[in-house]
Amino acid sequence: MLLLNQMKKLILSPNNNQLTGFTIVELLVVIIVIGVLAAITIVSYTGITSKANVSAVISDLANAKKQFALYYTEHGVYPTGLQAGTNCPTGTTNPSPDTNYCLKPSSGTILTINSGVNGTTYSLRATKGSLLYSVTNDDTPAPTIAIDSNWLTIGSQTWAKTNLNVGTMVTGATTQTNNSTTEKYCYSDLESNCTTYGALYQWDEAMNYTNTEGAQGICPTGSHIPSDNDWKILEMQLGMTQIEVDKSAVWRGTTQGTQLKSGGSSGLNVPLAGSRDTSGPFYNLSSYSDLWSSSESSTSAWGRGLYSGNATVYRYTFAKAVGFSVRCLGN
Repeated sequence: MLLLNQMKKLILSPNNNQLTGFTIVELLVVIIVIGVLAAITIVSYTGITSKANVSAVISDLANAKKQFALYYTEHGVYPTGLQAGTNCPTGTTNPSPDTNYCLKPSSGTILTINSGVNGTTYSLRATKGSLLYSVTNDDTPAPTIAIDSNWLTIGSQTWAKTNLNVGTMVTGATTQTNNSTTEKYCYSDLESNCTTYGALYQWDEAMNYTNTEGAQGICPTGSHIPSDNDWKILEMQLGMTQIEVDKSAVWRGTTQGTQLKSGGSSGLNVPLAGSRDTSGPFYNLSSYSDLWSSSESSTSAWGRGLYSGNATVYRYTFAKAVGFSVRCLGN
């Protein structure tokens, strides 16, 4: 209404048949109002465009997953690559590329694939401008992290290079609780140990008080607490057999523990960060490392153990009240 009132001054005066001009103040008011309206329009357009791009990327990945499922039905494995320019799947099967299952992403979407062990799994990543989403053979499209110096791709997975260290330190004698603050333990109640080895968390705190397998928990956006199966995939990508990964309450594999530990060939450099007992004391720094999964087993949760004197990997269900390390996995 203010803008209309100001514009009326441009109408011919009925008394003197002359134009009535703007004052400087009135002109500034009109300019400001026009600027506000333009800003609202731009923001609205940007929001609509962003939502449209997200929908397009999710649709691209969902369609690609359907194509890969058909490819798997015919060939018994997933593709290991995509032909440049056509996005037709390539692999060890014949024909390669297979033009029956070419992907047709929306304009501006770039697809890249990482294959797992023997073509049994895959991770497909879609980039569209600043958007970055991914999907695997056993999940749905979701935002993922950008691969940079903090993340490492191993087969079909992208792992954080360091143990998680977020939150406010509480003493080992304190039980972490569901409040507005992420709480962490640092070995011997020393913040410097969190910097060196990463923090320790009770399972509920790490999961951000949800029991959904594969939940983000306290990991960064675009990543999640690895499930028990995620750990199995990693172990198989490092050479462990299916029979071995399915064993529990034993040390499994051959050299996978050595590969995972600091200086190992996997590049994950898992430090022997020790743990926090259910009653509060810390133990086993520099000799053991225990890491959570997001998978429950009754009142316990699955985890992994590494030991300085053992080249293999321990799989077991641990009490949720202990304090273990967390290594995040990209979606």
